[in-house]
Amino acid sequence: MDIAIHLGAHCTDEDLILRTLGANADLLRNRSVFIPPGGRARPAIRKALQGSGDLVAGGDALLSELLGERTADRMVLSYEGFLGVYAKVLSGTSMYIEAGQRAQMLRDLFPGHRVEFLMAIRNPATFVPALFEASSISDFGDFLSGHDLTQITWAEPVEAIREACPEVPLTLWCNEDLPLIWPEVLRTVSGIDEPLKGEDAILRQIMSEDGLRRLRAYLNDNPPDTPANWRKVVTAYLGKYAEDARIEPDIDLPGWSDETIEGLTDIYEQDVVRLKARDDIIFIAP
Repeated sequence: MDIAIHLGAHCTDEDLILRTLGANADLLRNRSVFIPPGGRARPAIRKALQGSGDLVAGGDALLSELLGERTADRMVLSYEGFLGVYAKVLSGTSMYIEAGQRAQMLRDLFPGHRVEFLMAIRNPATFVPALFEASSISDFGDFLSGHDLTQITWAEPVEAIREACPEVPLTLWCNEDLPLIWPEVLRTVSGIDEPLKGEDAILRQIMSEDGLRRLRAYLNDNPPDTPANWRKVVTAYLGKYAEDARIEPDIDLPGWSDETIEGLTDIYEQDVVRLKARDDIIFIAP
């Protein structure tokens, strides 16, 4: 069986992949793809990782717990906390310091099966404020204390995952690119290379209702023959109907200046260039 594990990261998905694929339940079932409900999958995986109960070694016991009476050729697991809890995302000059260890543990839960990892990355200029908003810490200065954001890169946890699981395919994408790559992300995660319901889920979040209605009508009358042509059309409509406040919400936090945002964005863009240059990563990009 193929086991597709969406690793997160935090503040990049909020279970939208699971909800969108869930709307395609009949198609997934017909294509032998199964997505265990998060409420059942996450406790079972957590118990297996902790080495407790009947799921100590993972393997067939864990698969039976996840599948129930079903059979499938592919199973999709998704959880933003697979690589670590919110409180431990940032650590001094690093983030997700347990990424390699946790990836290896997840892989080892499914011996004899083909595991693949998928993960979004996000610009720290918006990622860090989102982490703060999701945290239980009330003071932003306390939240940042002890961390050097100018040294933190996604390349570090990605390298740890590659070193720990060099044989496991790893697919990455930038959270910022989702409006233009969401259909491809859904198809990659599900393993189904055909149209899916909810391929405009991201566009619904950032476009005006009138703009989205016009875009849908245009695409219905003029079906694009390639993903590149689809992106051209979507880009044009986003230019007219995207709501700026939804795409780039104002960040009003003490000390989080335009210079801070620009500096972290420059570091992130260099980080992305390095990751795209690697030949052991699949990178979904517009």
